[in-house]
Amino acid sequence: MATPKLKERHLEIFRIVMATQSLTAAARHLGVSQPSLSVAIKRLEDQLGVALFARISGRMVPTEEARLILAEVERVHQQSEMLSDVVYSIARGQATTFRFGATPSIGMRLLPKAVRQLQLKGTAGTYYCDSLPQRDVRDYLLFGQGSCVATIATVEDPLIDTVKIGEANLVCVVPAGHPLASRSSVTPGDIMGDTLISFAPATTHGLHIDETFRRWGVVRETSVFVHFVEAALTFVAEGIGITILDAFSAMDCTSSGLVAIPIENSVMVSAYVHSCLLRPRPLAADKLIAELRAIAADAGMR
Repeated sequence: MATPKLKERHLEIFRIVMATQSLTAAARHLGVSQPSLSVAIKRLEDQLGVALFARISGRMVPTEEARLILAEVERVHQQSEMLSDVVYSIARGQATTFRFGATPSIGMRLLPKAVRQLQLKGTAGTYYCDSLPQRDVRDYLLFGQGSCVATIATVEDPLIDTVKIGEANLVCVVPAGHPLASRSSVTPGDIMGDTLISFAPATTHGLHIDETFRRWGVVRETSVFVHFVEAALTFVAEGIGITILDAFSAMDCTSSGLVAIPIENSVMVSAYVHSCLLRPRPLAADKLIAELRAIAADAGMR
């Protein structure tokens, strides 16, 4: 005949009685009556076929069997708590690696601030950020290299899901001592004659900048071409010239001795997080989206 399984409730009652060595205190802790607690202990003793407590001078004294049983119950209880912690950790993403990508505009300023918040909240155990050119975003997602990509460009593919994070205007970035640095805003005409560090016409930045210049009836004249926003900012910091970027890329540029001045009537640049519809988006990606939105909103970006 199979040995009947012990009920978890009976073992929990046993633990509390052993800890308090008082039926009154144990009943109070468990929120039950003392008689019902006595009945539960008697049932456990009958099931085990051994006495667990003896009455000596009015006190409940655990038997040697009870002490041995408690040692095993505590060991299993601790393992159960550890298992519970691990399961919750996995569910919250804290035991996982969150791999994602970003193009330089978002990856320079906005993304690090969001990842810092994820780190503080224990969203994942390990973070793996891939820096991507725009042309690689689609394949990166479709082939499952990462969970999502933050960028300022759209991805035209029915298998790609796109969530908008916010939008920002274009800004002119100049050294702190530049004549335009004290201006609250500028127009494309105001920067004519300066050495412009900028991007090729077919790039995402180039298209936005050229459209803004067209609104003002001005033709962009680029003196120094670069591929990435990091290079543009570094060149400006070296006094080579000025540049035009989306406000996402120019966040906190004052720490590098630069000033970002809004360009009047500029094209609005949207920021997105893309993911693949062929697989579920992990919780960490949803949390990243929320943090990016919050930071963009705090920075005054729509």
